[in-house]
Order: sequence, then structure tokens, then C-alpha cells
Amino acid sequence: MSHSSNFIPFTAFPLDRASALRRDGEQMEALLHHPDSDLILIQDGKPVLSQDSRSHGARKLLRLACATRAAFLPKSSSEPVLMGLDEQGRATFATSLPARFDLDEGPLQGLGETEDLRMAAGIMHMPDLALAGTAKAILDWHSRHSYCANCGEATHMAEAGWKRACPSCKTEHFPRTDPVAIMLAVKGDQCLLGRGIGFRAGYISALAGFIEPGETIEEGCARELFEEAGVKMTRARIVANQPWPFPSQLMVGLIAEVESFDLTIDTHEISQAIWYSKDEARQLLSEGGCTRDGVTLRAPPPVAIAHHLIRIWVEEG
Repeated sequence: MSHSSNFIPFTAFPLDRASALRRDGEQMEALLHHPDSDLILIQDGKPVLSQDSRSHGARKLLRLACATRAAFLPKSSSEPVLMGLDEQGRATFATSLPARFDLDEGPLQGLGETEDLRMAAGIMHMPDLALAGTAKAILDWHSRHSYCANCGEATHMAEAGWKRACPSCKTEHFPRTDPVAIMLAVKGDQCLLGRGIGFRAGYISALAGFIEPGETIEEGCARELFEEAGVKMTRARIVANQPWPFPSQLMVGLIAEVESFDLTIDTHEISQAIWYSKDEARQLLSEGGCTRDGVTLRAPPPVAIAHHLIRIWVEEG
């Protein structure tokens, strides 16, 4: 049984990505100068939120008129990237502000402020959060791919920001998304959670690893479980997935049944692995956490898919 991912942060992207329009230069130019087109801002990987939304429940992205961007953006801002069109056909673009640009001065004074994207997950509407995550991921990709990996020449943005092109060797470069298997290993009424090396103090999570070339999601899941914890998977099911813009992964969440409780920990990757009962897993999801031998640990917060994997398993009975 699979579950909808639309309750997981960074999912539920709200726009039509309008990929068919990206190659139409005239249409893109018209949208960039259309009075109804919005522009959202990312600075140093953080979305700029509207100051006006501070006292009105969920925080909203600051939206400015894309057509007048030259009046309020520094020249060193990135070229706008098309995020998509809403149901009325209105376009939203995103651009990256220079790190040194001061939002508290000049024409944007008092309009917006940046917020850490992980923290924003608890205060923003899901559609705005998904939009901010997508903008952060694509703009981050542009910042790290200014030069052609084939010949080393400078590349330029193309297709409304969803491609970079090399004028020298004509190589086309496209944004990449790295698939990650994140899995809750289970046996009977027990689930396996671990702490990676350098993991945040006080928390424990599902095991995870990048899918390697030539692997299916399930094969990568099985390999990572055996490499990190020494457990053999018998079967797995994908239950949810989550775009994770840090910088650009797709977290594929699985519940994986394993053969035994015996563990062989890869101490280069994992500092601790613990089997928990369903009752203990419920405690991990709570604010108070689960205490063993005087040590209290908690599941990751709801921003992370691991939290939802544990919750899905617990709620299945």
C-alpha cells in the first residue's frame, strides 16, 4: 500500500511547470515583462518572506512585479528562472540575490526577510514551501554549474533557466536530481533507526543512502541496509517520496522487511543503531521522545520524510 506524499514538506508544487513554453524565447520575454508576472527571491539559499505575513498565520513568499525588477534588484542578481504558470496563466519567476545585498536598505526596505528553508517548513503554506524549495534547488544548480564540464568554457542559461548551454562545444547541461533511498527497516513489531556520524544530537532517524548507477530503488535500499547495518532485506515497498533541496535530492521512502534483528554496524557511517517497538516509535514522534538507559532520543521533525515513514508504519497497526 502506498501513501500520498502531499502531506510531506516540499511536495505539492502548485504551478504548471509549462515546459513546452521554455524554448519559446518570444513567449518567455513577454512573460518576463507582463504586469501580472510575479518574482520570488532566494538569497544564500534562503527564501525571502513577506514582512506583511508576519502577523497573519502562515508566512508567505515575498512576491514582486517581475516586469519592474530592474528598479529594485542589483545588477548582479541571477537571471530569472521560470517556475511555472498558475491556473489563470500568470507566471512566477525566481531569482537569486547576491549574498551581500541588504534587504533592509534601498527599494526593498521593510518588505521582506530571509528565513532558513528547513525552519520555514513549520511556518509556510505547503504550496509556497514547495515553490521555495524548487527555486532554491534550481538556482543553486546554476550557481555551481557556470562552466562546461566537457570543455571548461563558461556556459549560459537557456530554456527559461532549465538548461545551461555551452557556446563552445555545444554541450547542453540540465539540472540533476540525485535519488536517495531512505528506509525504515522493520521486523515484526520492531523498526530499526540509526544515528549517522555527526548526526544532530538528541535525534535518531531512518537509514539512507544514494542510489548508485545501475540500481533500482529497491536494490539500493537492500545494499544500503546491508552495508550500514548488516541486515538482509526480504522485500520493500515505496510508501512516500520527497524533493529535498539540500542541494537537490529526491528522497524515496521505503518500508523494508528484513531477515533478523542481528546487526553489524559500519562504524564509518553509523554511530548507533537501535531497534524500537511500535510503542517506543510513537514516543519518538512525540515532543518528549523515547528514553532508554537515561538517554532521550527523538524522531526527526516533520520537515523530514523520516518522520513520516515512522508515522506511517506506526499508524498501520
